[in-house]
Amino acid sequence: MIRLEMLVLSVGRLNGAFDDPESKSFKLRNPLLLKTWRPEKKVDSENFRVFSSLMGGFKAGVADLLAKTNGHSNRLSPENSLKDLLAIYGFVNDVSVKKIVLFLRRSLNDESIHAGTPLSYFLEAPAVEQETTCPTP
Repeated sequence: MIRLEMLVLSVGRLNGAFDDPESKSFKLRNPLLLKTWRPEKKVDSENFRVFSSLMGGFKAGVADLLAKTNGHSNRLSPENSLKDLLAIYGFVNDVSVKKIVLFLRRSLNDESIHAGTPLSYFLEAPAVEQETTCPTP
C-alpha cells in the first residue's frame, strides 16, 4: 500500500490538498478531487466529494487508486500506464505528469518510475529495507 499512498500524496500535493488553504482539494479534504453522483455521499455543487477529515479523503483516495490500478475500474487495467491514470485525475500536461513522476521517484527511492510505468507497479509491495543500526533502550 505504500506505493498507492505515495501516489495519493503526489496527486494531492499538486492539487494543494496539504498546504494550500485556498485550493478546492484542501477545503473539501479531498486530495484526489474525487467525484460521486451517489446521493448518500456528501458533495459540493460540482459533485466533488466532501470529507469530514483529511484522513477520510486520503483513505478514499487510496481505495479509488486500488480499484483503478487493479482493473476494477471499467476504464483502466494493470497494464495501463501511470500517464493514463493521471489523465483521469485531470493531469494531462507533461509538466504536471513530470512533477508527479519526480515526487514518486524520490518518495519511493526508485529512479525507474516514468510516465509509462504500468499501474501493476503500484500493486506490488516494495522490499522493506533493513535498518543498519538498531538503537537500544
